[in-house]
Amino acid sequence: MENAISWLWTQCVNRQGLFYMASGPISIRNTTANDAATESWLVRHRRRLAEVSLGHGLYAVFNWFFDNVLYVYVVYQLGLLRGGTIMTLLSMVQCGALLMLYERMRIDWVGAGSIGRLSSIPNPVRWQRVLLWADRRGAAVVFLALCILQDPFITTVYFRRGRFNGLRPRDWRIFLASVLTSNGYWTLRSGALGVVLVGGWHWLLNR
Repeated sequence: MENAISWLWTQCVNRQGLFYMASGPISIRNTTANDAATESWLVRHRRRLAEVSLGHGLYAVFNWFFDNVLYVYVVYQLGLLRGGTIMTLLSMVQCGALLMLYERMRIDWVGAGSIGRLSSIPNPVRWQRVLLWADRRGAAVVFLALCILQDPFITTVYFRRGRFNGLRPRDWRIFLASVLTSNGYWTLRSGALGVVLVGGWHWLLNR
């Protein structure tokens, strides 16, 4: 168990030497001088670390395949209207089921409300800068940014602010709005990407 937690720790450290989870940033720059403190932190937070790391890792792999392989293929083969409708329904079912499972588990493995903590990163990457920019401009802009950069599940969870006391009508309104907004964007993106990829492939074959 200790080895597994240590491995998860190394996977979650970014280039600035900061690990971000729902509880905030933890500096590990001076690991040689702070080995004892680091080991103590790992022992105390190993369950939370494992939950957040594993949850994010598995969900990221699934989303990459769904967004960049399945979505592009279906929209390109069936067209924007038919393919987009099918993928929107799949997205709604998948994200809705995940939202209900998340509520049932009562484990905040997505780190709800963590956008505000991104301001502590010395050199945020592009998607982090976009979320910080959106956060300064209000809930509507954050909603659009999350719909584009994430998905309906993550968007809805963010606006629940870590609450686990049942899915309210407001939660479902946010969810349905994010399903339409997010999938509208991903349908157009996937259609364009499919045309570019197929066109590029034919160009290479005919050179």
